[in-house]
Amino acid sequence: MADRLTDILVAPVAPVDPSSWDAALEEAKGILAGLAVRRAGAGPFRVTGHEVRAALCGDAADLAEQPPFAWSARTARRALGLAAVRLLVAGRARSPVEAVRARVGESSGWIRDGDPCASQLDRWVAGLSPAGRTAVGAEAVTWATRLWCALDWSALGPPLGIGRDRWWDSPHSALLALRGRAEVRTDRANLVVLSGPRRESVRAELALVTLVESLRTRGGAVPGRVVGWWPDSGHLVRVEPEPAVLTLGAEAVALVLAGAGAPVRSAA
Repeated sequence: MADRLTDILVAPVAPVDPSSWDAALEEAKGILAGLAVRRAGAGPFRVTGHEVRAALCGDAADLAEQPPFAWSARTARRALGLAAVRLLVAGRARSPVEAVRARVGESSGWIRDGDPCASQLDRWVAGLSPAGRTAVGAEAVTWATRLWCALDWSALGPPLGIGRDRWWDSPHSALLALRGRAEVRTDRANLVVLSGPRRESVRAELALVTLVESLRTRGGAVPGRVVGWWPDSGHLVRVEPEPAVLTLGAEAVALVLAGAGAPVRSAA
């Protein structure tokens, strides 16, 4: 599995016709500009892969009724697991268990010392009982182990980003922002770790990553491919950077905002 997934991440990206790409990017920007303007007064909204999945799978109503976010062993495992993988890649830990233990220990130390680096997650972890921290650590170790063992890290090469989600803020309205989530980024690919069942919405979820990368890039540069990976089954979904992917991503955002009360019409 490590060789197969690594090979996909390092494989060259097929060239894209620049004029077709630029036209699709301008069309996507136009759609987003129209949506941002029409959302004025409706309150802030952040579009992530989670919202895209809910909108395309018919769960938008359920999404609006979900309780506020709260830290738990399940919601903390990705953040702690990614931090652990960063320690492993840097050679500062020898195993996922050691790496997670070090990261959990950092939370307690930062809170005790009043370190400004401490986040809400750190405060939550530091406030847990020893048994609670053990349970949280176990979830993070499982998550980190799967990612760590899934790749040949030495073959990825620099530049390498681990768990740095990227945001695009609409220049037309401070109320709209899009998030491109990826666990591993190279100059040729973005790896997204997926959970839950396989679903038809996954290509649109991954297209959002391509859209955000494209909107953030200066000079119209084409970003790398996006690879979705389910650790439980090893199933892969590969989305190459093509003009149609930009359109798919913009239309997915429009559908999300339609469910949030914003009309869906292309900008003039």
